[in-house]
Amino acid sequence: MHNKILNTLFNLFDITNQLDVLYKEEFGDILNDYTYTEMHTIDCIGKIEKPNVTKIAQYLNLTKAAISKIIKKLIDKKSIEIYKSPDNKKETYYRLTKIGQDVFSKHLAMHETWCEKDKIFFKQFGKKDLDTTLEVLDKYTKSLQNRLESIKENLK
Repeated sequence: MHNKILNTLFNLFDITNQLDVLYKEEFGDILNDYTYTEMHTIDCIGKIEKPNVTKIAQYLNLTKAAISKIIKKLIDKKSIEIYKSPDNKKETYYRLTKIGQDVFSKHLAMHETWCEKDKIFFKQFGKKDLDTTLEVLDKYTKSLQNRLESIKENLK
């Protein structure tokens, strides 16, 4: 039974990746120029106050080194720019440019469309079924997070 569940999850991930590609095309060619992580970094910068590498890394649960690489790519794409706060000249912050704001808006619209369609789908299930499904998925997610942390520790 667990193999069937895992195969279903792998299939789910595959289909959501395919949908993501098609939604990107539907919501504008500009989104095709960005990876999943780049779009979510732009989303983070558009949502949080005074985004810096540390805050973005925490928000996205990535390393600061990974965020620094993504930031460089987004600056090269002219999607974000660096600024300094008048209060703290040492700290580097990021903000969206016009291009970045366009990506942010289209990415947000893409997510809103996806969520609306999901709401329609989930209306067919009762609260008990959804609660059980959520409980199983939460426990599986925690198990995978523990496995990930264990692997990271072993690599150090």
